[in-house]
Amino acid sequence: MATSAAPVERCLTGTPWAVRLGRAATERPALEVYDAETLVDVVVRTSVAPEILRGARRGVSRGRPCAVAWGRLPADATLPVVVFTGGRWAGRTHRAEVIAVGGFCWLAVAYGRFTTVAVEHRGTPCGRLRIRSGRRS
Repeated sequence: MATSAAPVERCLTGTPWAVRLGRAATERPALEVYDAETLVDVVVRTSVAPEILRGARRGVSRGRPCAVAWGRLPADATLPVVVFTGGRWAGRTHRAEVIAVGGFCWLAVAYGRFTTVAVEHRGTPCGRLRIRSGRRS
């Protein structure tokens, strides 16, 4: 059955996370990130040194462990490479599918138990974060 949901909505279906596009007080586009209906981050479009990796959470989706990461697109608007690592098996890595959101942000979801996420752009490391536990819904 075909769906009309946007890619970001499809990748978040069944997870505890949600995103919403809006506007900041400065009228610049903004992405709101929610974890179990609690606002955890607001990413505002900026041209000044964007934080390519902004945040990451882990939780459970349909009884399966999963993780989400998000950030701003680089100045050239190409999608970064996002790799989730860790978990039950040492050295386990998963290169996630990355989805552009609103023309200025990106989002990636991975299923499994992960403890860190790393991002690179054009072969250059841009950030690494420990994945925080999500809120209980």
